[in-house]
Amino acid sequence: MGMNVSGGGSGVRSDINVTPLVDVVLVLLIIFLVTMPIMTRQITIEIPPELDTETEVFTKFSEQITVRLKADNQLDLRIGSSSEIVSIQALTAKLRPILAQRTDEKTVFVDADLAARYGTFVRVKDLILSAGATKIAWIDKQAIKVTTPQP
Repeated sequence: MGMNVSGGGSGVRSDINVTPLVDVVLVLLIIFLVTMPIMTRQITIEIPPELDTETEVFTKFSEQITVRLKADNQLDLRIGSSSEIVSIQALTAKLRPILAQRTDEKTVFVDADLAARYGTFVRVKDLILSAGATKIAWIDKQAIKVTTPQP
């Protein structure tokens, strides 16, 4: 600390008051320290590749496999337009030969009732994967909008 011993005149002081400057810099430093971990979080998202307009997007309905889990934990296995009720124990045995015949796409669609038990839902998912499915597509009933074609 120094003492100003100038001649007591009322001249202009030329030294800078650095206290407000230090306060502002410290506040900015604290803000950056708090916000940097938030900015560095990364979420990995798998973005589908861009498709040509002529590319066939959906599986043909005659080949589509859908497993519907009902509220009473019964399974409805649909392959194309045919449908049959299967038990949970027989699901893998029914799906394995069908998926083994496929060479390109082994996707199974799962339509689960909201009242079905979660444990049964997870067990069905594991059985589908063990049968040889490479992808499981969940059917979201809220996203589906049924429209009738106009003549």
